[in-house]
Order: sequence, then structure tokens, then C-alpha cells
Amino acid sequence: MIAPLMWITPLAIILFVSAVIAIIAPFDVMFTAATFGSPVLRAILIAVLVLAGAWAANSAGLRLLTGQIGSVLIGAIAAVLVAGYVVAIDCYLFRSSLPASYVQFFEQTPLAARLAYFMLRAFNENVIYRLFVFSMALCLLLMARPQGLAPTVILAVMVATQALNIGLNVTALSPDPITPATLSYEALRYIVPGVIWAWLFWRFGFMAAEVASVGCHIFLQPALGMLL
Repeated sequence: MIAPLMWITPLAIILFVSAVIAIIAPFDVMFTAATFGSPVLRAILIAVLVLAGAWAANSAGLRLLTGQIGSVLIGAIAAVLVAGYVVAIDCYLFRSSLPASYVQFFEQTPLAARLAYFMLRAFNENVIYRLFVFSMALCLLLMARPQGLAPTVILAVMVATQALNIGLNVTALSPDPITPATLSYEALRYIVPGVIWAWLFWRFGFMAAEVASVGCHIFLQPALGMLL
């Protein structure tokens, strides 16, 4: 039995922070459409997603917080490593094929504005696509297969969850034609980190994933601003 404080305290923090962020900006395409531009509806919907996601996570055997400082440390280490990985993707491997508008964004947007935008967005992206969608998918699969899920199935859910996110919020919004090269870039640049956040949630708790995905931008944004 999970101790009540292991759920109540992190759940209250997630609820509060995600609601404040949702009031500030929706960030997500489907979330925006479902709330009709209303900050009040955004706060209500994100609260519903948090509570439903927490229930599904508990049902699927996932945790919000492990109670061990090591899980937060692992999230911080992952933040640094993934930031380095993304820098390698953007600044070296795919630098010559990046759209000019993408590069100009990092050159012209002040660091403080980029940090605020990406860190806030990352927090609620995790709430929507990891805590809610990923947890709910695992919960439903476990209802159909109560004897348990193979790691490969869980990995497939991680990939599908992040592919949904990127398909809606990156691929569908891009003015550039969709090519194999574009899809390869988006898979490496966006889907791989999302799978890592989901893996951290699965193995070390949701707060470890939040520390990693939000904290990643503390290192990533200054690096992209200097190296792109």
C-alpha cells in the first residue's frame, strides 16, 4: 500500500503548478481546442487530467514520487545528458538542414523568454502526455491483460505517446514539407527525449521525469543560443 503522503503531497504540487501554467498559456494544440481560449476551462481541464492520470498511474503501478532523493538526482543527471544529446542533434548532426526560422528563434529570442516558455511548456506536456495519456494507456492495457505487460509493449506505448504529441504539436504545424529526413530529425530530436521522460516516470516516478524534462532546458537553452 502506498503511503498517503507519497501521493497527496506531489499530487497537490502537480495540480497547483499545472493549473497556473495552463492559465498562463495552453501550449498544446488539442488542449487549446478543447478549452476554447478560456483560462478557467484550461485550469479545470488540466486538473481533471492530473487527477485522472494519477488514478491511472496508481492503477498501473506507477508512482508520482519514490521517496528517494536518488530518483530526483537521476532526473537531474538525465536533464544534463539529454541536453547534450539535443545539442549534438541540432548543432552538429542536423545543423545544415534546420529551417532558418528555427535558428533565428534561438538567435533573436532572449534567453529568459526561452527558458520561461520551454520550461513551462515541458511541465504541462509531461502532465498531458506522460501522466495522463501514458498512464491511461498502460492502465487500459493492464485491464485487458492483468497478468502484466512485456517491457517491449511498455516501450511501444512510450513511443506512441510521444509520437502523438509530436505529430500534433510539431509535424502538423510545420510549414515545411514532410520528408523522410524531416521525420528522422523529429524522431531523434523530439521522440527520443519524450521516451526517456516516460521511462524515467516508469522506473523512478513522475517527479523524476518532471525534473529531467523541465531541468533539461536550463542547460539546453543557453547552449542552443550560443551554438546554433
